[in-house]
Amino acid sequence: MKKLKELISKVASAISIAMLITLALSLFIGVIARYVFSYSIPEIEVVRKFSVMWLVFMGSAIAVKEKLHLEIDILSDYMSDSHVRIKNMIVYVLVLFAISILIFIGVAAFNSGLSRSELVSIRFLSSPPSLIYYYSAFLVGSLFMLYFHLEQFKNVFSRKGVKKQ
Repeated sequence: MKKLKELISKVASAISIAMLITLALSLFIGVIARYVFSYSIPEIEVVRKFSVMWLVFMGSAIAVKEKLHLEIDILSDYMSDSHVRIKNMIVYVLVLFAISILIFIGVAAFNSGLSRSELVSIRFLSSPPSLIYYYSAFLVGSLFMLYFHLEQFKNVFSRKGVKKQ
């Protein structure tokens, strides 16, 4: 189980790094092409959208893994350990519910992407590509979030899971 977590973590990190580099390069190439050579490359927009989608959802999965997602803990300093534990359980269930919604929408987006195609024509392709490569980021990122969130189950619902920060 630990090896699977490490593998998924490394995959999410590698995808995030690759998408960040791809996004930076595509922005750089687009600016140079437009302002130095007075030539616009419409295909770069497709690469940018692709990079942003994957970067957002892999980054979100990493944030869930590191417990860096949104949590309001201003009152935790004034609560007893048992109340903090109850608050942590409620937050855990609410985040699980939100991730479940993301997965549900991710499946619908994935299915939608199968039948939709890119509107920007890509010169070196004979037909527009499917939008599945965008929408799969939504589903894969949501599944990674679910995995990392479920990994925290034991810490949240055990007696030792109370942490005042």
